[in-house]
Amino acid sequence: MTLPRQAKRLLSLAALTLATGCIQKTYRFGIANEERLATLPRTPNLITVGGIHPHVDSIERTVQYPGTVYRKWFPPKTPEVDPATRRLEAVESATDYLDDNGLKGVFVDVREYNPREQWNRLQSNKLISPFWKYTGGSLYHVGYCIFPGRAFGMDSYNGFTNTLSINSTSPSNSLLRAGYVKKLYEQRYPGTYMAVNWLPIFPLFRDSAVASDVMTYARVKEKWPLEKDLLPQVYAQIGGDAVSQATSLIPGVSYVPFYFKPFLTVAGSAAGGATGKVVANQREKQLAKTLPGTLMR
Repeated sequence: MTLPRQAKRLLSLAALTLATGCIQKTYRFGIANEERLATLPRTPNLITVGGIHPHVDSIERTVQYPGTVYRKWFPPKTPEVDPATRRLEAVESATDYLDDNGLKGVFVDVREYNPREQWNRLQSNKLISPFWKYTGGSLYHVGYCIFPGRAFGMDSYNGFTNTLSINSTSPSNSLLRAGYVKKLYEQRYPGTYMAVNWLPIFPLFRDSAVASDVMTYARVKEKWPLEKDLLPQVYAQIGGDAVSQATSLIPGVSYVPFYFKPFLTVAGSAAGGATGKVVANQREKQLAKTLPGTLMR
């Protein structure tokens, strides 16, 4: 089997995964399991906004420098929205989702970097068993310290500390990360659930379920601009996941040189993103004919 044929098989797998669709006909707000719901936090969600971090801010400026130069050389055709305004929209997108689903006790960090506080949250998190706190949770904490999401503009959810970190200016991305809170809250053994998702294939099922939930949520809430941004994003994620997992499990593909696998994953994400854009364009045309006012919501 030649390498191009292997790549073709992987991209076909990504397309097959995406073809299953994401949006459901009905949406379930909140946690369906009443027994599980009784064990979840009932305290209000706490929003923390980060201050000045010289070291992290220096890394952020370095990371953003190429983009700054690009925008200087090739100014956007339409005026850019103020980043602070977009970040506020991102926070509102995530917190509205949490509130609508009755998800409490979540720490929402906005451009925050505080390793000590994260460690305290890890220790006090009653959702996670001590075994997983000090094994998987400790590994996550090391990653948090070394690769601060604030410096790279990355949104994430850390179930070990129950912290939703919002560092981007993308409402769709923050909503997608908030979807992982609901998925974790649904689990009877959340620590074990997170550990299982380190294994092959499992992340694909998890990410597909989260994508389905947030896409359906945006559809039910009639937030078309949000849904439009979500479509390419979630399809790209699922496409990349499908290819990434397949490179380890499908016979023949597993022999692809390790240095080539990241390129295949990127190709899977690109194929997914392209598919998402096609679906978004089709949906937009449909709405323009049937519900023109929806496009502005």
